[in-house]
Amino acid sequence: MNNERPYLSIIIPAYNEQSRIADSLYKVKDYLSQQSYRSEIIVVDDGSRDLTTEVVKFIDIYGKETKEQEEGQLMENIKNVGKGFSIARGMIKASGDIVLFSDADLSTPIEEIEKLLPYFEQGFDVVIGSRKMADSEVEKKPWYRDAMSLIFNMAVRTLSVPGIKDTQCGFKAYRREAAQRIALLQRIYGFGFDVEHLYIARKQGFKIKEVAVKWEHMDGSKVDPIKDSLRMFTDLLKIRWLHRAM
Repeated sequence: MNNERPYLSIIIPAYNEQSRIADSLYKVKDYLSQQSYRSEIIVVDDGSRDLTTEVVKFIDIYGKETKEQEEGQLMENIKNVGKGFSIARGMIKASGDIVLFSDADLSTPIEEIEKLLPYFEQGFDVVIGSRKMADSEVEKKPWYRDAMSLIFNMAVRTLSVPGIKDTQCGFKAYRREAAQRIALLQRIYGFGFDVEHLYIARKQGFKIKEVAVKWEHMDGSKVDPIKDSLRMFTDLLKIRWLHRAM
């Protein structure tokens, strides 16, 4: 591989994902190998207690030895800090012109990036996948996730970022400059970080575009309907306070 800077960086946060990280990485690597642009994958392990890191290392070693795929990057948090912290670390490390983060379960298929990329050519700085647009394709969403989403989005539109239908879809892309600026200003490291990213982006004058994507519920979600809902509402209040001087 040459030393040319990649066009696309993909960040995958992972916590105890040994059972599905291999399948997700193979899908991402296979997709990227078919593209004309150079890319990089950054897996950020958030203090997993299982074999997540060993699986990631094995896949990279195998791909490199067969000369089929470029070796990815693995970043390891010493302890479990939070998805938001992991993504911020990856954003600061990323060298691609466009930086995407995707959930480890690929609930939004990696191919959906093709719907987001054209909007960067139109001048947008942050392009986010959405499950709430008229053209969104959503499958198997549990009733409690729908209830959480409805109530939380109403609070988000009131307190933080009005006009955005779905702040929580785990499929968001940024220009590198925007990604790194937002990551450096980020203070929320739990599930409320998505809202903080968009709040900071608005405050910094970055242009945001929401795009309909495919999304399918995957078993094994780390979201606790009760505890994480309370944490997210608390984060909404923190965001305005933390960035009051922006």
